[in-house]
Amino acid sequence: MASLTKTINILAICVFSSMLSVGIIGPVMPLYAQSLGASFAYIGLLSSAWSVSRLVFTLPVGRLADTHSKKKLMSLGIFTYTVVSILYILAPNVNVILAIRLVHGLGSALTMPVAMAYAAGLAKEGHEGSTLGTLTMAMFAGFSLGPFIGGSLSDLFSLTFPFYIMSGLSAISLLALYTFLPEESPRVGPPQTPSYRKVLSNSSLKAAFVYRLVISLGMGSVMGFLSIFISGDIGMGGLGLSITTAGTIMSVGQIISSFLQKPFGKLADRYNKVHQTAIGGVISATGLLLFMVSTNAYNAFLAQLVFSIGGAVSMPSLSAIVAIEGRSIGLGTTMSVLEGAMSLGMIVGPLISGLIIDLIELKMIFLFSSIMTVIGTSAFYLLIRDKKLL
Repeated sequence: MASLTKTINILAICVFSSMLSVGIIGPVMPLYAQSLGASFAYIGLLSSAWSVSRLVFTLPVGRLADTHSKKKLMSLGIFTYTVVSILYILAPNVNVILAIRLVHGLGSALTMPVAMAYAAGLAKEGHEGSTLGTLTMAMFAGFSLGPFIGGSLSDLFSLTFPFYIMSGLSAISLLALYTFLPEESPRVGPPQTPSYRKVLSNSSLKAAFVYRLVISLGMGSVMGFLSIFISGDIGMGGLGLSITTAGTIMSVGQIISSFLQKPFGKLADRYNKVHQTAIGGVISATGLLLFMVSTNAYNAFLAQLVFSIGGAVSMPSLSAIVAIEGRSIGLGTTMSVLEGAMSLGMIVGPLISGLIIDLIELKMIFLFSSIMTVIGTSAFYLLIRDKKLL
């Protein structure tokens, strides 16, 4: 097998390319759905549909990743990205978009959880944080550049143009993955029997599940409605700025977050991972509150920056905890349960946020998300604080 560094770098490049293609349509999808007549609640449903599909498929895909080729599973996922990008453009109404979102969720289930399991299996003992930090850096970098590119392309051309770019980037990522990423080395020792029960009976993994679930409620609100908050009508509670501004704000904070992933991954290898994860949760909750009091682009940028830094602090340490605890269970199964928690949070988050907007006002979704983040962080710490994950 190729050297560890080379393999991780190839994997990171593929993750970056696929996440960039997804990030490009981030600020566009809510506005595109709105242009086809979708209500705020329906926009929330569209975000949740992607997560429902991702949740349904992530768990069985995780088990497959423990017994089958992770490279082939990821290739199938990125191929799905390539196809659904064009299907979005051809969709005549929001009901068809809803169906496409379900297929899009399958592609996601075949990509990121499997990539994380692949990298976790390569990580040397004591270096889980820095190894997975490289992958989360690639993930955040793709998400961060994507909204800026998508928002700019929408302003310059049309709301459908970013979908063509998404398809092309996914095709390039697929070619790179299939050509350069090596197959895993044959498994040594007795075969594992992947078990979700084993994952959720582990106190550390149970705590990680709860944390990921509740943190994702906030992520769902931000991903589903931040572009509408920034570029929406002032009379409806938005800031009335351009789509390019929305994409820029969403991107810059995430770019900074992506660069911080590797340093905080190294920090997680040296110090207490539990404390680092909890601190990240508190920072994220603060960023969400700052969105609520934002009145201009500068305020919104500061809120996004703080929220993104919170994710940079917590993600590498949380991933390292899962990698350490999941080695004896099956990394594919373990990572799929963690990603399933993310999907579940992103199902509930946008739905509740859409209803909050329709019933109360736009800014209240950030207060709701901040409260849920604090609850999730507290639950995580109470469940795991006696574990010496140093």
